[in-house]
Amino acid sequence: MRDIGRRIQRYRLSRYRPAQGGLPRPPRWVWLAAAAWLVYVGVLSDRSLYRIWRMGEENARAQRDLRRTQAEIEQLDRDARDPQARADEAERALRGDGFARPGEIVYRIQSGAPDTLGR
Repeated sequence: MRDIGRRIQRYRLSRYRPAQGGLPRPPRWVWLAAAAWLVYVGVLSDRSLYRIWRMGEENARAQRDLRRTQAEIEQLDRDARDPQARADEAERALRGDGFARPGEIVYRIQSGAPDTLGR
C-alpha cells in the first residue's frame, strides 16, 4: 500500500512542476542559430576554417618553392665561384656561336636549303 501512495504523490507533484534532473530543452530557433553560425564560421566568413585550411596548403607550397629556389641559387653560386665550371660554360657558349678548337672542322647545316640529292 505504501508503494501506491508514493506513486500517487509523485504523479501529483509532477503535474505542477517539471521533473528534476537534466537541462531544459532549448527551443528550435537556438538550433537554427547554431547551425547558421557553424556555416558562417566554417565556410562563409573571411576567417573561415575552410580558408584557413587552404592558406595552410598554399603556405606549404610556397615553402617548397622557396627551398627549391634557395637550392638552385646555392648551386648557381657554387658554379659561379668554380673556375672549371666557368670555363666549361664559356666553352659551351662559344661552341653554340659556331667557334671551334684548333684542328676541329665545323660543318654548318642550313635549314631550308634545297635538297641536292634530287629527291
